[in-house]
Amino acid sequence: MRIEHPQPLIDRIQYKRDRGEVLPPASYSLVCQIDGKGVYSFCMCPGGIIAPCATADGEVVTNGWSPSKRNNPYANSGMVVSVEPEEIEALGYLGDLGALEFQASVEKACCDVAGGKQLAPAQRLIDFIEGKKSKDLPDCSYQPGVVSVNLREVLPAFIADRLAEGFKEFGKRMKGFMTNDAILVGPESRTSSPVRIPREEQTLEHPEVTGLFPCGEGAGYAGGIVSAAIDGQRVAAAIAEIHQSSK
Repeated sequence: MRIEHPQPLIDRIQYKRDRGEVLPPASYSLVCQIDGKGVYSFCMCPGGIIAPCATADGEVVTNGWSPSKRNNPYANSGMVVSVEPEEIEALGYLGDLGALEFQASVEKACCDVAGGKQLAPAQRLIDFIEGKKSKDLPDCSYQPGVVSVNLREVLPAFIADRLAEGFKEFGKRMKGFMTNDAILVGPESRTSSPVRIPREEQTLEHPEVTGLFPCGEGAGYAGGIVSAAIDGQRVAAAIAEIHQSSK
């Protein structure tokens, strides 16, 4: 999911005072273990915007970004729950593409419950934890618009429960984080690829397709902008080595 707070609230939590004109918009990084599984913030965007990122009809996908000045009045971050293969299989998603099908099912469910367009399902934070639909929603940077739903009726229970417990833990670390002024918007379902395209360990080339070098997040070899860039450097170096040795 994406969670969004007013940026001044995050500033006061982190700086213990109003930010003023000198300090930059505050960010945060949060991680904990719930039932032995990770719950953590991802791609935190101070002064940022929640953006629509669907790639096909009938799905809703969110992400976040910050303009260079970070001057938007909101602070948003992905909030991620680790999902294990056995949990997906228990829901009936089997085979090599089972995780991809599970991801698609969540994106479709979120699209359907929000009206079948690019409106996103949303809920106030404390309402989510208490399992009740929000009577209204705070202002939000997600431009297509948000629809009030009970997200616990959309997300698989093991994801919703871990998210709720993770939020409670984060609220202990950041006094003021737990507020109904915060809004959850979903889903943030593409933090990492649900499949991995095979490649040779040394050459990084696909074992069956000559000249194909699976790389970065989409191929399943990275989990963020920096790690994708590093993997890109590795692949570029491997291609250069192959080219040099072929001369």
